[in-house]
Amino acid sequence: MTRSKSLAALAFGASLLALSACGEEQQQQSSEAPPPATQQQDDAGQALDDAGDAANDALSRLRDAAGQTAEEAGRLAGEARERAERALEDAGPTIDQARDIAGRIGQSIEEIAQQARQDLTDAAAALERRIASETGGTVPDEPVGDPAALLGPEDELSADTRAAARASMAHVGSDYVGAWAASAESCARIDREPLEMFAVITPTTMRRYESVCNIEPAETVNGETTVAASCIAEGMEEERQISFDTSETNTLRISQGDNDGIPLVRCSLP
Repeated sequence: MTRSKSLAALAFGASLLALSACGEEQQQQSSEAPPPATQQQDDAGQALDDAGDAANDALSRLRDAAGQTAEEAGRLAGEARERAERALEDAGPTIDQARDIAGRIGQSIEEIAQQARQDLTDAAAALERRIASETGGTVPDEPVGDPAALLGPEDELSADTRAAARASMAHVGSDYVGAWAASAESCARIDREPLEMFAVITPTTMRRYESVCNIEPAETVNGETTVAASCIAEGMEEERQISFDTSETNTLRISQGDNDGIPLVRCSLP
């Protein structure tokens, strides 16, 4: 009986030792490696911290850049305002001068127009005297060029138109002297109806729809003559270089600068 109890006690002690060893092993494993879930949480927390730091750094850089941009924009705007103010100050005398010139032109427009009319009258009278001197007073009455290119009745024409047409019919003066229109039918409208494309040219004057010019006779080379002209257009006076091209018989092209002009046909008195 006593021996059985001893064996049982020994067995029970062995069991306790085994359980104790197992507990110590589990405790050791627990202290050496944390549960996987805890490690992942720690890693995630660190990643969030790193991302937050990066975001704060980027935001700080953006704020600095925005501040620099705003400062630069303000500086440029200030410089632009200063330049505009200086320009207005510098333009003051020019603006005053332009106003003064405009006032003088406004007062002299009628005087300029009267002078232009007088120049045309004088040119017509001088050309008539030249025609009479060179032809003995006898002017051919047959049309020059296209027979259909006829002007209106003489009593409805201006003095310079009559003189220019007679000069071309009598072959007095340069080839560009005469009355010209864009078409034969348009000849009859000169001085009688509003007409844009025409020219009445004497040896010293040229009259067109938008201008009246005093011209200096010049040499003709290969059918082209370039004259210096002092013109009045829309109440303003200006100097021009005008070319007359008569290389094609009874046809005239008037050019100025890069503008070659359209061909005009010679008009005759009826």
